[in-house]
Amino acid sequence: MTTRVLPLLALALIAAWPAAVRAAVNPVEQPPPTERIPPLKVTVIPQANAPVTIDELVAKRDVDGNIEVSAAYRNTERKAVTAIRIRFDILDPFDGPLGYFNGVSQAGVPALKSTTSSWNGDRPYPLSSAIHARVTDVAFADGSYWQAPDAPNPVIAAEHHRLLQVYRDGGVQALLKALNE
Repeated sequence: MTTRVLPLLALALIAAWPAAVRAAVNPVEQPPPTERIPPLKVTVIPQANAPVTIDELVAKRDVDGNIEVSAAYRNTERKAVTAIRIRFDILDPFDGPLGYFNGVSQAGVPALKSTTSSWNGDRPYPLSSAIHARVTDVAFADGSYWQAPDAPNPVIAAEHHRLLQVYRDGGVQALLKALNE
């Protein structure tokens, strides 16, 4: 009996061999990695009294987490813009902050005209799920400057830390002396 079963078993294994090899060599087709990346939820945060408004924002993330942003924005003032800064806040799936980067453009925007610019994030954000954008700074051709009231200002932040350290080291008298200098 085993003499008849062994040849049949061998034939079955030989017949199944090409299918097993094909399955190992050609696994089930997977979509390319870029098709599995969920899109970023994009939100434009309007800034009261901003002289430049963002009309359209498109953000894409690649498989490594690098973010590319393209924005169409409009100068709403009757004077030319020479530079603009847009802050891009990156959020995780729970709306927690992952970081931010600034998009700066020195491409001029004539009065009451629109333009577009593109930027890449400063580092990868692979866990990102949303991006918030807002105009924080605008420089005009006449030398004037607009800044969002709540925009982080590194100069003010540095002075705040310096004065705080003066107070910690020398108390109120040292702080008052530093403020009068």
